[in-house]
Amino acid sequence: MADSRIRVSRIIHTIHATTDIHACRLLYQDALGGLVFAENYFPAEDRDCALLYVANHMVEPMAPRTPDDMTKPFARMTSRIGQSFHSFELKVADGREASQAFRDAGATVASDYGIFFFVKAESTGGVLLEVCETPMPNDPYDRPGGWGPQVGAGHACSVLRLDHIACVTREIDKALHFFTQVVAGELLADERTGLPQPGRRALIRVGDTEVAFIQPDDTDSGPLGAFLGKPQNGIYALVWRIADEAQARAHFDKLRLRQTREGCVSPGFAIDPDDFLGARHEFVV
Repeated sequence: MADSRIRVSRIIHTIHATTDIHACRLLYQDALGGLVFAENYFPAEDRDCALLYVANHMVEPMAPRTPDDMTKPFARMTSRIGQSFHSFELKVADGREASQAFRDAGATVASDYGIFFFVKAESTGGVLLEVCETPMPNDPYDRPGGWGPQVGAGHACSVLRLDHIACVTREIDKALHFFTQVVAGELLADERTGLPQPGRRALIRVGDTEVAFIQPDDTDSGPLGAFLGKPQNGIYALVWRIADEAQARAHFDKLRLRQTREGCVSPGFAIDPDDFLGARHEFVV
């Protein structure tokens, strides 16, 4: 029987919604060794973005140019979730075909521009997705030889690669169904976790990236309950693999970025999200 699931070749990037595109871009450059390869403005949504790599994972800081214009979807979104992770993007072969396949599977598709569109969080088990068929402008990933983790080697933060994207949900079974039955993801683990509070954790490989979905036993308390209780799009943290914790901490101290173990979904530490324009970055050795 033919496999009708939607094939994903890679997770292209994670979008970081911000109100200050310049400060956000510089923070990724200074703190995490981010290498910017493109910047653009999208008039249809009145938003600016920068495209950059931290080791092997692309991050897209994105900001509304006119944040008070509620006729524009990104301004509306930023007014709702504030500065935080917005979505991650799936690479597919055919945008229109994928859009129809998601609709046929019962998912709600929004902002459909043909070559890219969004799948709403209520359809996926809690995380907002962008889906795209076209390569990013000037993306080094598409050059011969690819864009491996080694490109970040030597930066003071000692980041080696993205370990995984961590998402928090109230509907883990729905997320599992979506990412393994609608999308052709591979379930790697489904087990109990105590970090940062008791719950269930499922790890799925989507394209070339691992994504963890965590459902706390108590969805109304603790750090994960607090996350679920506020407007958000499901992405809790980017968890990075580092070579040297002491070196990374010294680098973050120099930049006056506070660090904490509180609320970590990994056995590592995080930069205080208040010091990273609302985004949570965790680091494990």
